[in-house]
Amino acid sequence: MNTAINSLLLELPVPFKRIGGVLHVEAQAHNGISRWLDNFDRITLCAPLLPDDEQDLIDGSISWLPVSDLTADGRLNLQTLPWGYHPLDHFKQRRQVRELFQRLIPQHRYLCFANLGWLGSWGNIAADMAQATGRSYAVWLDWVLHEMPASQPGGPAKRAFGRIKLGMLKRNCLRAVRNASLGLFHGRSVHQAYAPHCAQAELVHNIHLKRSDIISPAQLQQRLSRSDGRLRIGYAGRLHPMKGPLQWIAAVDGAIRAAAPGQVIEATWIGDGPLLEDARRRVIELGRQEQIHFPGAETERGRVLDFLRGLDIFLFCHLTPESPRCLIEALMSGTPLLGYASPYASDLVASCPSAAQFVDIGDSAALAQLLGRHLARPNQRRQMAIDARTCGLHFSDEAVFQHRSQLIKEYLP
Repeated sequence: MNTAINSLLLELPVPFKRIGGVLHVEAQAHNGISRWLDNFDRITLCAPLLPDDEQDLIDGSISWLPVSDLTADGRLNLQTLPWGYHPLDHFKQRRQVRELFQRLIPQHRYLCFANLGWLGSWGNIAADMAQATGRSYAVWLDWVLHEMPASQPGGPAKRAFGRIKLGMLKRNCLRAVRNASLGLFHGRSVHQAYAPHCAQAELVHNIHLKRSDIISPAQLQQRLSRSDGRLRIGYAGRLHPMKGPLQWIAAVDGAIRAAAPGQVIEATWIGDGPLLEDARRRVIELGRQEQIHFPGAETERGRVLDFLRGLDIFLFCHLTPESPRCLIEALMSGTPLLGYASPYASDLVASCPSAAQFVDIGDSAALAQLLGRHLARPNQRRQMAIDARTCGLHFSDEAVFQHRSQLIKEYLP
């Protein structure tokens, strides 16, 4: 083992994509790799390569960046892994993946694996090989994998395979967590789920905004000085079942129905995803096209930040145990949180709890009532916004990646 070099073997689920013969990664992953390189002298990054015939599986709104600029100084080595999410592909490629990790593991001082589960989750193979050779490793998870929403039911065979797949995913994931010397779990919800199974469980965060992206006091004051009487509500993220977009619409619609004359709500959700057209249809059914908007994806980072900074309320309806970065991004934008309660969301505002208000998961009627109260209480919203920015001051990409890297160096012998 090469212990003289501060080197990291990092395996991730975020895929590579080949564009014009050049490897690309998703824009936020590109920033993440840069932050890892701030903390390690040499990194080998392993991630699956998206096949040309699987392009429709990836959100078309993703912004891709070439990785060539990160490899220029020779400190970053890229290793593409096969796309093994189909059973035949997975079992066909297992030997190739094992041989790759058998070669790479002894070459690195620190090991961290993130793509855990079953089919195509090569991090489990890496973890098993590290365990077999007596090497310590870390795992990094930002959601509770086996509690994600199941796919739509099909015939008996499909449902039976779905149960097998979920069982194998949970079994393999927990095995990797139990054998890890360090668990890096993003957010309180994920930490609470996995900590009982891990020898050393640490709560970490994941964000790609910089300190310079935190809304300035002057920008916040300018927003708080608006006097047009509108309550601007928003969300930024994928329209996926686990995000509860239809419940989000129900909450906004309920608040609009209960609003007094002259009280105006304007709600916008930016993002793409499998429920985008369903959400648009539901808005039309309710006759709310003037108040509720789903414009689609926005990939330009500056415009997303401007959107978050312009909101009075960041409204969310997350239904599963995950740690969405958008809540941190909202706080860094000085935007108060209203949404479904979770350990993750509560922990983010633990130092300034008045920056957020929560209702029970699934209770969109209670969320509508909460929105209605905020329509009539602009002074409360003002203080919540100031407190939200105070919470957001604790976060930045530099800080969270440095914290994670320090834990790896501390707990992996």
